[in-house]
Amino acid sequence: MGEAANTPQPTFCQRVGLWAYRAMCGVLRLCPVPVVAGLGRAIGYGVWLAAGSRRRIVERNLRICVDPTLHRDKLSSMVRRNIVRTCMNLACSLKTGVLTHREMMNCVEVQGADFFREHGMNGHTVISCIPHAGNWEMLARIRPLFPEVEHFGSMYRRMSNPLLEDLVYRSRTNYGCEMFSKEEGLRPVLKLARTGGLLGVLSDQYTGEGLMLPYFGKVTGVTSLPALLYKRCKGKGTLVAVYCRNNGTGKWDVVLDHTISVPEGKAESIPDITMAVNHALEEVQMENILDGLWMHHRWKYRDVFGIDEQDGCAEVRAANTKLPFRVLVAVPEEFEEALCLLPALSVIKDSRRDAQLIIVCPSEQKAFWQKQTNLVTHVLPTDGPVPLRVLLESDEIYNDGPLDYLFMFSDNARTLRTLRTQGPFYICGFDTNPLSGKFNRRYVSIHTGPPRPRHEDYLAPLKTIHELKTEAALNTPVHLSGNEEDSSVYLAPYSTLGTADHWPAERWLELAEHLKDKAPVLLILRRDEAQAEADFGTKLPRLILDDSADLADHIGTHSVVYAVDGVLAQAAALHGAQTTILMASRLPARYTPFGENVRTVSCHAPCHPCHSKSCDAPHPCLSQLSVNEVLATE
Repeated sequence: MGEAANTPQPTFCQRVGLWAYRAMCGVLRLCPVPVVAGLGRAIGYGVWLAAGSRRRIVERNLRICVDPTLHRDKLSSMVRRNIVRTCMNLACSLKTGVLTHREMMNCVEVQGADFFREHGMNGHTVISCIPHAGNWEMLARIRPLFPEVEHFGSMYRRMSNPLLEDLVYRSRTNYGCEMFSKEEGLRPVLKLARTGGLLGVLSDQYTGEGLMLPYFGKVTGVTSLPALLYKRCKGKGTLVAVYCRNNGTGKWDVVLDHTISVPEGKAESIPDITMAVNHALEEVQMENILDGLWMHHRWKYRDVFGIDEQDGCAEVRAANTKLPFRVLVAVPEEFEEALCLLPALSVIKDSRRDAQLIIVCPSEQKAFWQKQTNLVTHVLPTDGPVPLRVLLESDEIYNDGPLDYLFMFSDNARTLRTLRTQGPFYICGFDTNPLSGKFNRRYVSIHTGPPRPRHEDYLAPLKTIHELKTEAALNTPVHLSGNEEDSSVYLAPYSTLGTADHWPAERWLELAEHLKDKAPVLLILRRDEAQAEADFGTKLPRLILDDSADLADHIGTHSVVYAVDGVLAQAAALHGAQTTILMASRLPARYTPFGENVRTVSCHAPCHPCHSKSCDAPHPCLSQLSVNEVLATE
């Protein structure tokens, strides 16, 4: 009495849904199967024309299943045929529930019924691993073909409308099929596995609660339930790939005898058994790949994309993965800011063995990122001679398979528009980005407490949102490879941040005089060559770099660098040089590079930090800084 009183009353919308379903079933009873199939195909053409997002999902899935090198000109026909066939099968699945047994047998041809029957009797259990292909509702209707088998059950997911759920449940169980919902737990299913019978499990859907294993060579969430049931059978279970395939309009074959072989000596290994199930489902799907339900995200992306390599699946994943987890990172336009991403990129790369990082950056950063071969696989410039759209479609980038994730740290709207054409994939970035309205996930940029280093802003969401392990990156300074034989002293007087970070030329000459025993060298970029000629003439030898990425060829852990804040100072510190950085426009607590042997010097002026590109004061704040302060040791 109390339980009934606590049952929520159906809503008006739920009642309307029930009436509509009953009316539809009434109409379907009057329509022959070929008519329903034809109507489903017509609906499929409409979906194909109108639902561009679904077309892209099907394209993505078919590239993974069939061939990652397939371009849209070859995919378009396959996509259209799959969507039309899927809609036909879905329409016919509704008709299946109102078919008489005789009508059903005119639509389906069952193969392997004797094998199915023999292996599901005398306490033995057939665990049917079923892909979403063809009219899979037929599998619930074939129960009358196996009267000798005591138990014939299937797993299913409850509908959100309780009225529809009750109606559909009764229609499925009227023929003796026992239905087990995920919400009821596994106890009834495990009981059937122990006592014997036939049990169906739809095994090809994404699940966030299963194992992360390859399916068609690309890692995704897969259910481990068939493997658990197989172990529970204690040697009296048989794994079978059961599938339904189209053999005409309104006609299907149901195949029941595709045995799944468990690897020898792996009968107790859940990952190995699950991988054997995956391989079997791949085989039956490939018999006619267009029969499959590919209009959903089988290789779904989500916030938590990292993989725990201690979960017992690492070896199975490594042996069966063919396509990488592809991550695009559109780095900030400012090079100094982009360098702060290095710890975060290391965390993303280490989050899973199949991770592949593709950097999207301005051309001035290209050479630097290309040298980070331990982190980065490809580098795509956004403003080079070849358009970004063309680079994304090139074989080098395209043939590794669909893209999965985009970290959008650039605020370049044109870059985002170009990248989105390569979707669908998951897009995330900070809420301060003017483009954040188009992201799947926005990182809140508010931080309370003392100022934290800028690189921690990028690490924080990786830990809190994506649940990645960032402790090592927080505690280990970045150390890029460089010239370990160099022990020179360098002076870098020009900032890439603007003239606000300026120390007078006479002070640099005074510093050089103090360091004359070490023969200091002027370190400048090519673009500052004329200014260096005006400020220093021939008083100091020079090392002129065409690009800041060339720094790695000259500077290493034995080098000493004195520099104003900017890309040269930041990069020198990350290459391990003993670096003293003169900071005027930025706060040292925020922008000190995450390297070893780094010291910052700044003036405590009222306007510091100002984040200005140029200083409008009569005497820039760094002009108050003496050589002795720069040379002082902590």
